[in-house]
Amino acid sequence: MTVSIERSDRVVVCSLEDPAGRNALTAETARRLSDAIAGIEDTDARCVLVRGEGDTFCASGDVGAHVGRVRGDIDAAEWRERLEAVGDAVAAVYECPLPTVAAIDGPAFGAGAALALACDLRVASTDGSIGFGFRRFGLAAIAGVSHLLPRVVAPDTALRLLYTGELVGAGRAAELGLFTALYPADGFEDELASLLATLSTGPREALIAAKTLLRTDHGELREGLRAELAVAEPLSKGGDFEEGVTAFATEREPQF
Repeated sequence: MTVSIERSDRVVVCSLEDPAGRNALTAETARRLSDAIAGIEDTDARCVLVRGEGDTFCASGDVGAHVGRVRGDIDAAEWRERLEAVGDAVAAVYECPLPTVAAIDGPAFGAGAALALACDLRVASTDGSIGFGFRRFGLAAIAGVSHLLPRVVAPDTALRLLYTGELVGAGRAAELGLFTALYPADGFEDELASLLATLSTGPREALIAAKTLLRTDHGELREGLRAELAVAEPLSKGGDFEEGVTAFATEREPQF
């Protein structure tokens, strides 16, 4: 298996487990990842962690599909089908209603970078890096990068990253916003565990609603205000709201 799922303490850990292949997001791996993500919101999970085994997060997409296409081993339809599988996996992670975190403790490149961008938060160690080197294959952008990248960095920066295909080091990636948080390699696992503990003990429905609100284009402020109130009203009838308000009033930590 190239993808494993582990559930503990309200956290679902999706691991790419092909370190010898640098955890490449091949069509086969992508389909397994899509299957793993499907239905997670129907469990009691509070958040999802995506990570790669070994010293790489995910270093490429389905390079074998490109090689096969050039050699004539696969036709255009199969090539497209394999790339669509990779894109579907990225979309599955992006569309997951629960908070998602990418743990980047090594390179995230090509489709692997797209997979990282599909997560809500990208927590990296100083060993992490990210790049969008589709130009190496004579391609523009695949796996949703043309949609995801300019929503994280400025449009001209997104173009520069695609034009050059550079592998951006951890510090610069954090400055650009490609990495949400950056920690020393020797303390990375502890910092990651602390973040997951915070997410996994949060008010589940409120966190899901927050993600939905921020993903919606409200157009103008008052549309956003109306959307927030529409979400707040049903939340105020739930147990998490009562617990949160009561805990605040009694000066204790809430137990969601």
